[in-house]
Amino acid sequence: MKRAAPSNQHGRRPRKKASNGQSEHGNAGKASVSQSVHVSLGASSNPHAHKETIANKPRPYTVSVAISASMIAQLEKPELRTFLAGQIARTLTVMQVDEVVVYEDALIPASGSATAAAKSTEGAFESASKKNFDATVFLARILQFCECPPYLRKALFPIHRDLQFAGMINLESPHHTRIDDPIAFREGVTLEATRKDGTLVDCGLRNSIPAFIKDKAIKPGVRVTIKLSNPNQKLSFNSNLSSVPATVVSPNHPRETTGVYWGYNVRLAGSIGKVLSESAYEGGYDVTIGVSELAKHCVSEVVTKSSLASIVLSSDEADEADGEASTPKPFKHMMVVFGGAKGIEYSVGADEDVRAGEDECEQLFSYFVRPMASQGTRRLRTEEAVLITMTSIRNALD
Repeated sequence: MKRAAPSNQHGRRPRKKASNGQSEHGNAGKASVSQSVHVSLGASSNPHAHKETIANKPRPYTVSVAISASMIAQLEKPELRTFLAGQIARTLTVMQVDEVVVYEDALIPASGSATAAAKSTEGAFESASKKNFDATVFLARILQFCECPPYLRKALFPIHRDLQFAGMINLESPHHTRIDDPIAFREGVTLEATRKDGTLVDCGLRNSIPAFIKDKAIKPGVRVTIKLSNPNQKLSFNSNLSSVPATVVSPNHPRETTGVYWGYNVRLAGSIGKVLSESAYEGGYDVTIGVSELAKHCVSEVVTKSSLASIVLSSDEADEADGEASTPKPFKHMMVVFGGAKGIEYSVGADEDVRAGEDECEQLFSYFVRPMASQGTRRLRTEEAVLITMTSIRNALD
């Protein structure tokens, strides 16, 4: 599914709709959160108070993560697959990742249902059955479902067996707005046309009062990001308002203007090489980081505030050729690539599109690092490597 944006917006990020989903989306997740106890040292007991501290300053750059679906391919029970995918979704949200790419490697059994290029989370129940289980599609669908605000899931995700346990996962992301959150931006879904002078959008307000987008016709069932004209307006149970005014903005607008984290996009890739070659961003990724337990340097030693500040982008190579001194420029798009169950070296070596062997894997990335200096286990699982590595990178970015 693609989210609608104004006609004068460029470079808006695509967000695909998983057309098969779960109608019991929010009940289990909301119940689990309401029954839990959140303890925070020095924090206010008001759950809305923290929202003011989430946004720091406008953030022009994006951070992407690529993971292999082989991390769940060998798991038999859907409960375990969903739990593991939920861990990844929570980590991506905590670390403010803007894009996650789920790619295939040689360890994933062929489903036989579709080619890599044709795979999508839209469709029927092919990945739900044991015989035709597709780990790539399953993981991508769970990640999409988790990222979607709970009040929109019923409209965007029809019932699907892959999502039977996904309602237990709650990301608590800023764009998962509550009814009375005084926040200007909201996610919504366009409704059936009832007015000729604009479009009504369900954005989770009290009494199901829709937002009204004047002079813009958008087909029903499209997910959009909107900005309320008066976010502090109090809507009571007895409110007689038929709608509230709003405008459609780019999904990147909240991050670029206020710095608030606004969810991630999900992209499918047929191999680890296509993770980098098929970037959704114009110009590709400025900074690429490969993560391997066999790397020489630890991520916390190499990826630092100073190293990221001194990056010379490829656009300066022409200046270097002319003998002129190149000047560091802030990067626009970062990609962090994690290997499959056998490591990133195996994923690269098994990819026929990448002209590099396992021992040349380091040459494909701007940085080639390991998650930590030493560890007490024989190997790190993907969910552990993502959490540890992204913690160091996020500290360097902030």
